[in-house]
Amino acid sequence: MRTTDTTRLRVVLVAVALAVAVLATTAAWFRIDPVAQASLWAEDGRDFVSEETLLGLGATLFRSFGGYLQFMPRVVAALSDSVADAAHLAQTVTALSCAVVGGVSALLWAYGRTLLRTRTAPFLLAAVPPLIPMAPREALGTMNNLHSFLLLLLPFVLVSVPRSWWTSAGSAVVVVAIVLSEPQAVLFAPLLLVGIRQRRKWLVGAAFVVTSAAQLATTVLFPRPAISYGSTPVTFADVVVGFVTVPVPAVWTSRLDAVGGAVSDVGVWPFVVLAAVCLASAVAGVVLGRTAHRWLVPGTVLGAAVVWSASLLVSPAEGFVFTAGVADHVAGFSPTRYVTVTSGFLLVALVVTADALWGRGRVRRVLAVVLAVAVAVPLVVGFHDTGHNTRSDGPTLPSQVDEARATCERTGGPTVVVRQAPDYAPWLTTLPCGDLLGSGAPGPR
Repeated sequence: MRTTDTTRLRVVLVAVALAVAVLATTAAWFRIDPVAQASLWAEDGRDFVSEETLLGLGATLFRSFGGYLQFMPRVVAALSDSVADAAHLAQTVTALSCAVVGGVSALLWAYGRTLLRTRTAPFLLAAVPPLIPMAPREALGTMNNLHSFLLLLLPFVLVSVPRSWWTSAGSAVVVVAIVLSEPQAVLFAPLLLVGIRQRRKWLVGAAFVVTSAAQLATTVLFPRPAISYGSTPVTFADVVVGFVTVPVPAVWTSRLDAVGGAVSDVGVWPFVVLAAVCLASAVAGVVLGRTAHRWLVPGTVLGAAVVWSASLLVSPAEGFVFTAGVADHVAGFSPTRYVTVTSGFLLVALVVTADALWGRGRVRRVLAVVLAVAVAVPLVVGFHDTGHNTRSDGPTLPSQVDEARATCERTGGPTVVVRQAPDYAPWLTTLPCGDLLGSGAPGPR
């Protein structure tokens, strides 16, 4: 009887996880407009798709990209190339990238239900990745930003202590996929200390150490080229002011132009107060929470701070000097992928904090509900992003297929170059003429 009940429970849990994955994938897909769905974006086309269609997965899976490994984008590019023709390649890339986000949501729910107090919090956690207000601009449906969504999952995987060797192996596989896709995952190593005396945690730790070593070796052997988009240095003060005025309000809105207008009218102090309230809530969550909360809240808050800092300091730009003209820099902040992962971490931290506050006493429960609602409402209200999205300017890949085929037939060359978003050099995608002409000879591999 006990075995039957256990089997039924597992079936129910798997069914719920699949439902969460499907719902999250669907939400992510419908937050992207049709033009963006059919367009290859930035590194997706120029690097991942081009290299996959020309070289194949065997030659690209562990190929250095910008000084580090990008495992998941390589896998998604390979799957897309395998199942789609050129006319549907961009939509397939978008759909599979959304499916990865859906998988992250399902895993957040699964780990959340074992680590958190309430039954509601894991579902709210699962809603975060596809519904981050700024996500549709550059992140959702793109391969080159999958590392951001995977990173949101990592603290929960590392804090969790597997209950069986099967779950230990599963968590180890998840760790491999995350760390081989994002070198900043190395910074979360302290979270492995939770339950490290349990032998089933050792497999997860081993996977983390080995993959972290692979990322570090790649960085040493193929260092990231120094990139600077301005002559004015970005300081720690710029990072702090930018954090308070960009990712913190972006938890609730995608309209940075409106935030910049508010800064121009009333200054930064309302946002400083907002950040202080969030920080005070996080401290309360650490004090009142369980062991998992005491690791997850600092891990996600510090994760947001570290990812934001690295984003601004590694590739400094004039627009990151927030101490000089903060209102204009906020309103015109363009690399929204930086905002997506940072505000995503802050959203996750608020959900975990709300769960930590839930307990005995009316005041604690009211505070927990208020915090949970403060997270849930903007996720729903901000489903349709009304701001400008460069991806929506196209051009779409399907609209160029006929012309590309004609070019292949006219020139007889092995490859053809097509346009992508953003629509200016050096953002161009290279496709094999064999694939376009359906000859069964998909270019050199």
